[in-house]
Amino acid sequence: MFKPFEEDENVAFGDFDFNLPQSLVEELEQGWAGKFKTHIFDNIDEYKFADMYSEDNGRPNFPVKIIVSLEILKHLFDISDKELLESFHCDIRFMKAVGLKRAGQLTLGMRTLYDFRENLVDYMTESGENPLDEIFDELLADFIEAADLDTDIQRMDSTMVKANIKHLSRIQLMRKVFENFVRELSDSQKNRIHKNILQILDDSFSEYLNNHDKENILNNLLGKLNSVKQLFKNDDSINDTKVYHHLVRVVGEQSIETSSQLKAKDDADIESSSLQNPNDEDATFRKKGLKFHQGYSCNISETASPDNPVQMITDVSLEPNINSDVNFLNSRLESINQKAPLNKLVVDGAYYGSDSIKSALKTETEIIPTELTGSNPKYSTAGFEVSEKQGIISCPMGQEPERDKYLESSDTYAAWFKKETCKDCKFRTKCPVSEQKKSMTVRFTQNRHDRDKLRAKLAGEEYQKIKNSRAAVEGTFSALKRSQGLDKFKVTGLVKAKCSSLYKMIGYNLKQLVRALKMESNPEVCT
Repeated sequence: MFKPFEEDENVAFGDFDFNLPQSLVEELEQGWAGKFKTHIFDNIDEYKFADMYSEDNGRPNFPVKIIVSLEILKHLFDISDKELLESFHCDIRFMKAVGLKRAGQLTLGMRTLYDFRENLVDYMTESGENPLDEIFDELLADFIEAADLDTDIQRMDSTMVKANIKHLSRIQLMRKVFENFVRELSDSQKNRIHKNILQILDDSFSEYLNNHDKENILNNLLGKLNSVKQLFKNDDSINDTKVYHHLVRVVGEQSIETSSQLKAKDDADIESSSLQNPNDEDATFRKKGLKFHQGYSCNISETASPDNPVQMITDVSLEPNINSDVNFLNSRLESINQKAPLNKLVVDGAYYGSDSIKSALKTETEIIPTELTGSNPKYSTAGFEVSEKQGIISCPMGQEPERDKYLESSDTYAAWFKKETCKDCKFRTKCPVSEQKKSMTVRFTQNRHDRDKLRAKLAGEEYQKIKNSRAAVEGTFSALKRSQGLDKFKVTGLVKAKCSSLYKMIGYNLKQLVRALKMESNPEVCT
């Protein structure tokens, strides 16, 4: 049964205010613990989690805002559950942060913590809603106001985060999936599987691996797994289980169907979205540069105004690592504008494209890429003045063409200039015109013209300063990985990983807020 937290108004001799020297009481209030209580604990709306509980049945829940606060503290300090509960029961800073007035006021068991996590994941999976997203946004509004931050300029970047799984070869993956499936069967169900298939799980299987080549092994395993799949496809007690779904998925993703039998795909033909390990069915595979990654991609935006005392994360999104940067921008830009309005967003070249341009126009946001993908063209069309979707008005030197036209089918502009007009032009060596028999001609697409104009604009001094601000977001990721464990998740599954990333970002923002408030009270503090 849901019951909101009620702060203990009683005064007791065990209260910190009575038992600690005044200097320590003030230190608690002015330190991170006091700021945590004021800006996080007091602002958590427990009613966002009320639907996870029965309205009028069962024992009242342990205070939700305390558990959520503890989860944030866990990810802020990158500590284990055991260390978290020890700190909750024994460290007065943790007690102060979660609204307790004295030691022993409340006790929390590990099972209660686990139950909350399981209930939250179930609720998010079934409802499609994430109350932690709303908590993040509401806390962000308080942080921005308290630190007096300007959100007009922001920067965006993504990073790879490892999944909490072991790397499996294709053979190991098939064997592991089959092992998990057999483990869930009753003895009578297991007896339905031919003993030759069950030999996959025997110790002698390693000897089989040594005596056959990879292609034969893969084909043999897929044939056996497909037989098991067919054997249980009409068994309602099995075919709706996760282990059966994994088996079906592996057979489908790892094989192609020939006229006579299943055949293993070549390694290069396995999709990046295929199952990497049954312990985390959401993790995907991606090659970035020379490195291989199994897991997720975490995308953040953060303030970037040079006048801000500190910068804070304004948005976080987590998806399987095959999600593109353009998709992150398109799916998040509108939301970012709603909670932290911006005029300029600095990104790297991977975020920039036709789709992101449409998102920028819709939200009236200027996207500023630090560089554009592809090599710089030898000649620029930026100086040509065009009448959109009609034709070319003039060249960079102000000369009008003899004739011009716009080709709608290819979105291309074309113009013809007199030869004598171009002959002695000082811009000739930088101009994309080409000499024809009777005239000088130029052709370029709308996309080429737009990109050339953008390159010219970004080369200006004003934009160079703005572009240079993007690099600092990599320092944010470095801090999150180094001190808050963002390099590898300790949980499995996309939903749990999303919760973990949100807790980490809230914790990071608190650290930034504490820094900002210290600077405000002591301007000599180094930024």
